[in-house]
Amino acid sequence: MDVQDAVKVPAIGVFWDIENCHVPHGKSALALVYRIRERFFIGHREVEFMCVCDTSKESRVVIQELNYAQVTVVHIHATSKNAADDKLRQSLRRFANAYPAQSTTVLISGDVNFASELSDLRYRHHHRVVLIHPLSTQEALLSCAHVCCNFEDLIRDLPARFENKAPEGSTELLISNLPRNKSIKVLQQRLHLLSDNCGGKVINISKSSALLKFSSVELATRAKKRLHQEDVFWE
Repeated sequence: MDVQDAVKVPAIGVFWDIENCHVPHGKSALALVYRIRERFFIGHREVEFMCVCDTSKESRVVIQELNYAQVTVVHIHATSKNAADDKLRQSLRRFANAYPAQSTTVLISGDVNFASELSDLRYRHHHRVVLIHPLSTQEALLSCAHVCCNFEDLIRDLPARFENKAPEGSTELLISNLPRNKSIKVLQQRLHLLSDNCGGKVINISKSSALLKFSSVELATRAKKRLHQEDVFWE
């Protein structure tokens, strides 16, 4: 696909109020981001995926996984009144002005104060609006979206998250900087081939990183040496 063809593909942007729709304790933020991309990004090109939070209050592991997933984490001070809402409103307006009609805007929040922004996106800018919301969300916000998705349904059966507490002596290995132009299935097959001689199993994978598990520390250490700076794909 050349540059001109890429521009014709509708843009999609995700704007996430993680305090309003938080990652469940012990669950994988990496897997959640992949689930959102898998469900809503078909036929689109990703131009924005941002999350607003007070990084000093949010789980370190959640922030780490969001970074692995190539999500832009925007820090705000939780003590500043409406700081998260103001930053998200500003970002929504910029996205609306930067991308034409038929683009898709995804808001992850249940805050009714975003109703005016979503209404403008839908009726003035002619964006397709997707709202991912908690169960107790007012109809005034729900009615502004073309598609509404219950956040609780989205996080159901979410796998446990990866906590990198012991990089040395661990049976798990994190592979980062995977090529984004390859499908999850192709990446999984390639990683399986690269780690099979050490008994590695892919237990979690996104478009940019994967988590491999081994049966012993010795095998994980051996695989780490073999895979270090190894190209997953050459083309």
